[in-house]
Amino acid sequence: MKTYYRIASPTQTPLDARKQMMSQEMWGGIPRNGYEPKVQAYIGSLPTNTIGIEFTTEVDPDVGCPRGQAFWSGDREGVRVENDFAKISVTITRCTQL
Repeated sequence: MKTYYRIASPTQTPLDARKQMMSQEMWGGIPRNGYEPKVQAYIGSLPTNTIGIEFTTEVDPDVGCPRGQAFWSGDREGVRVENDFAKISVTITRCTQL
C-alpha cells in the first residue's frame, strides 16, 4: 500500500483534517479549471516539519497523474462521487494539523 499526503491549505483545513480522521475518508471537489471532482494528494510521506495529513489507501490513483501527485476521480471501483465530491476510503497514518 502506498503512502500519500495533503498539506494544510485553504482547502485542507484543521476542520477538514478532523473530519478525515473521524470518517477515514478523503474528499475532493472540482479543482480550479477542472471539470470533475477529484481527490488530490502528493505521493510519499508527509515531510518533516510540514503541517498536513498522511494516509494510505488501497484504491489505485488515476492513470497519467503528474509526477509526484495522485488523483482519484470518476465513479469507479474504490471511488464514489456524491454531491460534487469524489471520495475514497483511507487509513490516516499521521496528522500534524490538530
